[in-house]
Amino acid sequence: MKSPNPYLEQVWAVLPRLLALYDTNPLSPTYGMGDRYRWAWKLIDFGNGTFQGAAQGLARLLKHNLLPNYLSQMAIERRIDALFRGADRLRYPNGSFEEAFPFESSFCVTALVAYDLLTAIELLKAHLDLEVQTRYLDIIRPAISFLHQADESHAFISNHLATAAVALYKWSALTNEPGEKRGEEILERILSEQSPEGWFREYEGADPGYQSLATYYLADLHRLRPDLDLLDSLRRSIQFLWHFAHPDGSFGGYYGSRNTRFYYPAGLEALAPEIPEAASLAKFMGSSIQNLTTVTLAVIDEPNLIPMFNAYCWAASLYEGTQEHNLEPSPELPALSNLLWRRQFPEAGLLIDKGTKHYTIVSWHKGGVCYHFPSETEKSWIDVGMVAISPNGHYVSSQAYQAHNSMQLDGDILTVTAPLVAMHQQLPSLLQFIILRLLNVTIMRSLLLGNLVKKILVRLLITGQRVAPVSNRRTIHLGANLNIKDSWKEEQGKGFNRIEVKYPFSAIHMASQGYWQLQDDIR
Repeated sequence: MKSPNPYLEQVWAVLPRLLALYDTNPLSPTYGMGDRYRWAWKLIDFGNGTFQGAAQGLARLLKHNLLPNYLSQMAIERRIDALFRGADRLRYPNGSFEEAFPFESSFCVTALVAYDLLTAIELLKAHLDLEVQTRYLDIIRPAISFLHQADESHAFISNHLATAAVALYKWSALTNEPGEKRGEEILERILSEQSPEGWFREYEGADPGYQSLATYYLADLHRLRPDLDLLDSLRRSIQFLWHFAHPDGSFGGYYGSRNTRFYYPAGLEALAPEIPEAASLAKFMGSSIQNLTTVTLAVIDEPNLIPMFNAYCWAASLYEGTQEHNLEPSPELPALSNLLWRRQFPEAGLLIDKGTKHYTIVSWHKGGVCYHFPSETEKSWIDVGMVAISPNGHYVSSQAYQAHNSMQLDGDILTVTAPLVAMHQQLPSLLQFIILRLLNVTIMRSLLLGNLVKKILVRLLITGQRVAPVSNRRTIHLGANLNIKDSWKEEQGKGFNRIEVKYPFSAIHMASQGYWQLQDDIR
């Protein structure tokens, strides 16, 4: 008896919520738009273009006969058409879309919308007459033009660049118009920044959660263009990635550069027939999704809902085939292995210690953030760093990403020394919002100046560091009975008071962190 499709169960559960996002009033100027804060509540003066990308997921359900019984094919075709029309109205004259503020010209969201809409056309091409195809492509053409001219320079974010690369290649494949050369340029940037250890760069380092998203886009590009020889790069990516599926079913976490612990399944399911480690990881995480022991589609908020929805739809359409593939022997997941081993990823700043009854992950780039999974009968132990209050009353922590942290491993004793850094906890004030909005409608309408302001914001909220004049020395005794001790030189720490924090905390701003999973309420 086949097990239920874990992805389709989640897709069907969220489908009513997703459909409710869109304006279905044909007389409305916002017909087909999905940002309810714009068209329904009218609380913002711009619309987030990301929502239009749900056309991809709906097209997959339609093509593979995966719609629930209460939805007709005609209804979904009408919905997809409305999403294209909404995108046409949302798009700015320069071809871009917004996400966070007006006149943003977001490279990421423009690439995302272009990719999703092109994929919808690709999936339904045999069922769309030529006139409709032409109309849909004309809606996307200005976005492709924007991707030729613009760039994302405020940070290096591999999953954003991967979306743009595959969108450009897909545009050329569907239209025979220019796009492939620009796509190749962006792809080369991604691959040149891929670590020899396998991971793709997200801001300052490796982040398993977002790497699963980048793998999804690159897997689709590999499917579209196997001649690009991406398989080796993807294999190395997954051979890194599968180390961060934990024995309790969770995935990723605070040891990543972006603190994320979600899992995008489509790339792994797509690569399962070619990469054995992908098959193992997909099978394991499929069970995690059913058991709610990882972040799932059901808990994702609206700004991130559409990419995850699309990934689940693709994974659902692939599931039957990968189940047949999973009948073949596949390698055992590192966290479930019976072997004893220890491995370091020096460029990522990660150490993994596997014992007969435990699995431990430590990030020395993040001050000794530690995930420890003892025997199956015991709860996991997550220690994300030391916290103190500075003399001026601000929280400082050892958790900030710092590639220059000192690490020493002597037998089973790991010592990490990391400066304490002020935590990013500031909420924007009314005055700051007014200033930002004035910038949005004036100088930030220039792509050059807008990217400069974004760089400043990234430095303020994510990468910028106010280092305290005190360093924490974290001593970790590895093994089944893991022990952690934090200390600092007393003369350095005058005026700083250590505080105990019983639950995991975050030292940076990152909107995509903190989604619920079952372990949050059973610790």
